[in-house]
Amino acid sequence: MLGRLFRQSSVYTLASVVGKLSGVVVTLYYVNPAYLSKADFGTFDYLLSVVMLALLVAGAGLPLGILRFATAEGVSDRDRAAVPMTALAIALAVSGTVAALVWAAAPEIATWLLEDVGRAGLIRTLALYVACKTVADVAYQELRRRERPGLYVAMTAAEMILQTAFVVWFLVGLRLGLAGILWGYLAAAAILATVSTAVLVARVERRVSLALVRPMVAFGLPLVVSGLAARFLYAGDRLVILHVLSPDANAVYAWAARFGGLVGAFLVQGFQSAFTVLGLKALDGTSGGGGAPALHRRAFRHFSVVAGFATLGLALAVDDISRAVTPDPSYAAVSGLVALIAGGFAWYGLYVVTVTVLFSAGRTRAVAGVALAAAGLNLALNLALVPRIGIAGSAFGTFVAYVVLAGWTGAQAERIARAHYPWRVPVRLTLLVAALWVVAQPTDAWALGPRVAARAGLLALYLPALAALGVYGRADLDAGRAIVRGLMRRNTPPGAR
Repeated sequence: MLGRLFRQSSVYTLASVVGKLSGVVVTLYYVNPAYLSKADFGTFDYLLSVVMLALLVAGAGLPLGILRFATAEGVSDRDRAAVPMTALAIALAVSGTVAALVWAAAPEIATWLLEDVGRAGLIRTLALYVACKTVADVAYQELRRRERPGLYVAMTAAEMILQTAFVVWFLVGLRLGLAGILWGYLAAAAILATVSTAVLVARVERRVSLALVRPMVAFGLPLVVSGLAARFLYAGDRLVILHVLSPDANAVYAWAARFGGLVGAFLVQGFQSAFTVLGLKALDGTSGGGGAPALHRRAFRHFSVVAGFATLGLALAVDDISRAVTPDPSYAAVSGLVALIAGGFAWYGLYVVTVTVLFSAGRTRAVAGVALAAAGLNLALNLALVPRIGIAGSAFGTFVAYVVLAGWTGAQAERIARAHYPWRVPVRLTLLVAALWVVAQPTDAWALGPRVAARAGLLALYLPALAALGVYGRADLDAGRAIVRGLMRRNTPPGAR
């Protein structure tokens, strides 16, 4: 099952890559004042943040509800078969209600968010977009449940291609500005929702189970709270920096967050998409599961190793990359920030492992409580540290909040599943990354060649240190060599063996 986790995580990561690449393409037009003013670009970025929150509310926790109720042992086979259509019915009802309410209140919302009642049309476009995305997400989650990551990525790629094409057409071809961008988003989402829903209805049992509606909603609503708390945990530090310091300080922090966030975008997201499904199936004993504690322990340990290596690599490389792309020296002194931000995402990946146990047990209220507590801790630490030590305090406070989130959730998961997570592994690797980063700091004064060589050497030391710290033993190394030999034999032509 660990092999399935690795393969599916890798494929899901492609979806993140596709999204990032499409974002780069359209951003080239967004920053061109001939098509979009700088003020409207800022407004668009602001509205996207609002949309992310609206999607959490309109989704009503259904994505995880689909995965949980389609695998839970306590659900009959008859009801389990009805989960997709029941989720679709709930999605249509909730998103339709949210869209109708927002449509009616669009003038007031536009005045509140944009200080311009004349932009109520933008709010209405986004309301329809949120409704379409919520409905389409049911099909996405059914693909995850069926372990079809390739089709999931294909759907994502199709959506991004449509979205890019429509945005360029409306923005560049028709010169419709910000409204054109939002219409492009809506057009792509509407097409995807229509096609994916039609295919879903044709492939699943067309029956809604009224008996599932209440438990699915009860399971999902606390996840709305935890999702909102998680968004604040991710972005709340920026609000404190802007309030206490300045936009310039926030710009430096945002630059560091772009690099540190790569761990979240390219490691955590793919891992989360795969592990949530396989972890639930293992805990519930369905679809080839079994050995749940062993799967959770192994995933916990291996993710710690990969995320630690990525964190160290980003922290050691970011300053030289910054010097190559910008003349501003403040952007070339963020390696410590990147280490903390990326390290926080690494610990969030461990939270993904532990929280799956709570999802399986239906303990979503506990999930919401822990997320709220972590968000509150993050806010308190930021308010206490940022005035004293600047943006470093913000990065440290957020890192600590992620560690507490993973640890607290893990303690609750231990009481349910007895997985015996190897906590010594991420703790030792966190200390190892910190130590190697400290050793690298004197090389800042060196010439580029020797500095890069020295830091590459420190990064290479990470691997033998895994054995020295007891993260991997001889049996693990032998198993790893066997896997490598197997892959080499599989990829070597028969005549060359």
